Amino acid sequence: MKLFANSLSTAKGLMVLLMLTVFSCGTQAAAILSLSGTAEGVKYEDDAEIRLSVIDWSAPEQLAAIETAYRQYQDDGDLEAFLDIVDQQDTRGYLFTAAATGYRIKYAWKHDGGSDQVMHFLVTPGLKTRNPYLWETPNNNSPAFTLVQVQMSDENGVAKSSLDGEIVFNEQGKLQLQSFAALPQFATLEDTTPYYLK
Repeated sequence: MKLFANSLSTAKGLMVLLMLTVFSCGTQAAAILSLSGTAEGVKYEDDAEIRLSVIDWSAPEQLAAIETAYRQYQDDGDLEAFLDIVDQQDTRGYLFTAAATGYRIKYAWKHDGGSDQVMHFLVTPGLKTRNPYLWETPNNNSPAFTLVQVQMSDENGVAKSSLDGEIVFNEQGKLQLQSFAALPQFATLEDTTPYYLK
């Protein structure tokens, strides 16, 4: 009887530990921002779904590391050195298209302006590389990384990318797209973040 009680106590302890571990992992992985929408330029309408989830925004030192590395990359063209720095940064979220696997967000910052919000994400590998056959125009030029800029107005927004435009530094030294308004859309998005996370 005593052996049974000890076994039961051990089993309860293990169950509590398992629950705490699951809760802890779930808390760490919960997205603070979720966007869902429709990508442009896919071959088939059924493949147009796109999802973007942000776990957290990049810390200032992580932003600075990538910005410094990108300046160096502009000077010397050493893509491998730039990607080494990018890979060292924490993954801040994921962007998923209809491809089986997603793109890691390694650089994430936002600018709030009233009801408008502008967000910037450096994803790796480059967009349209996970399944190039999904797209009318595959990514053959810059497969290593892509900067995605999202402009939201209230709950809806548009995403554009460096596949169609140039990456530049703003006045604060952060990466953004040049002439965002003039670029073609990569996707239309809707804020699907649960209300209790907003």
